[in-house]
Amino acid sequence: MLSENEIKRAFLPFLKEFYKFRYEYQPESVQTELDKIGTGGIIADGMVSFRKSDGSIFTCTYEATSADKAAEVKFTLNVLYFTWDCLAFGAMTAAIAYAIAYIFYLPWLAALQWAGNLGFVLGMGMVGFLGWYLSMQGWRKYRYIYAIEQFKQYFAHEQWIALAADVFPAVTDPYFLELKSQCVYNGFGLALVPERGEVRVINAPSRLGIFGKDRKMVQWVTRTQAFQTMAHNVSSLSQYKPALPEEFKQQWNKVSRPVRYLLLDPVWKAFSKPLGPSNRTFDRYMRGQSVQKWVFAIALLTIAPLAYQALTIREDYVGDVVDLSGGNPEDQYGYLYEGDAPERDPRAIPKQDPEPVYTEPEIQTINLSGEEDDIPTIDLSGSSEVSESDCPSHLSQRGWIVLDNTFLNKVFADERASALQEKGIECEVFAKKCIGEGVGYMLRVGPISLNESTANQKAQNYTNAMDRYGLLQQPLLVRRIN
Repeated sequence: MLSENEIKRAFLPFLKEFYKFRYEYQPESVQTELDKIGTGGIIADGMVSFRKSDGSIFTCTYEATSADKAAEVKFTLNVLYFTWDCLAFGAMTAAIAYAIAYIFYLPWLAALQWAGNLGFVLGMGMVGFLGWYLSMQGWRKYRYIYAIEQFKQYFAHEQWIALAADVFPAVTDPYFLELKSQCVYNGFGLALVPERGEVRVINAPSRLGIFGKDRKMVQWVTRTQAFQTMAHNVSSLSQYKPALPEEFKQQWNKVSRPVRYLLLDPVWKAFSKPLGPSNRTFDRYMRGQSVQKWVFAIALLTIAPLAYQALTIREDYVGDVVDLSGGNPEDQYGYLYEGDAPERDPRAIPKQDPEPVYTEPEIQTINLSGEEDDIPTIDLSGSSEVSESDCPSHLSQRGWIVLDNTFLNKVFADERASALQEKGIECEVFAKKCIGEGVGYMLRVGPISLNESTANQKAQNYTNAMDRYGLLQQPLLVRRIN
């Protein structure tokens, strides 16, 4: 079994020979170094650099992995990446569900109050979170390989992973196949180093020039150089000493460290345990993606104004959600018309003359003289002749009405209307024939509504009012006209 140091030394001669025919470099310009340390704690097991025929400098780094460090090249679940995806999908689900509820069920949202709205958002968010959590763990985008992620942290012209031949039991091992797939996708080289014999190339690094352009350059320094610098000048140690944090940061650490140690870390450990074992040594490059964080923030910012409007809307207008930002539509030219409807404006409605809410009922008498005079009489037959001209004009428009009751005789309907009007409840008596039904009269409560949800809300409000006044006879009905 090869050790990591043996793999490092065995792989250098192979790289020299490999690039000799690949780039035809100048032999005297070749430089090879082991254990290169870069800024940010990046470590390369080996580096080869030389000057190409065109005079430019070429740099190649590699990572050597022995069987005892196989975890470097075996994939695990990228827990942070996966968690942020779950949060982003959950927040997006909550935002979409809340927007739909706001558009179609605003009175219901307003009735939930702040606790109900918060529960609705959290509930829909948990549905989205758990849906992604339970169904997407096997997606290969969450497969994290430490060696691959370390290569992504810095720029080099070509990068290799050198494996001992005994790291994987067979070339069909799922971990080996995933490592090979990610190396091909990212343009990294992969090679096997046996105990005896030549190095075997699994796939060479990409020469397309499309990989690594967005990675930062790293300032490399060998461990020998660092030791020599410190040996010659002890004062130079100060540049390697980490600076003390500011006073505010120190106080914050005193508070955050126990909270993190006693609360957050146990919760995170319990959450990530079902996702599989985790090795903190190789988890340093696990990070959440900025796109998911932006989606999560935008979803919350979308919910906030909708929730504010739903919780602060006036009760009188909960059912009447009509956009009047352009002013009163009746003031616009062509909105009201007399006669035939204009074809240019589909919103136009017929002009209606104002009608008194309450009129003094006419006193009717019974003719007992036997003479046929033109004296008004009460029709007790249960039938009456009503022409279209006697029907209120506003019953011709489409909408929803709230019905209190139906009557065979208009006198009884007027008495019921008078009792309601004394309590300030707006109502109107009209013949059934006005809406295309049989004989009798109906008592409408409140104005005509544009949609069913508004009418239902008004029916509930009038039911509560009649119940307080002791006038409620039966549940109010919501009826569509035209």
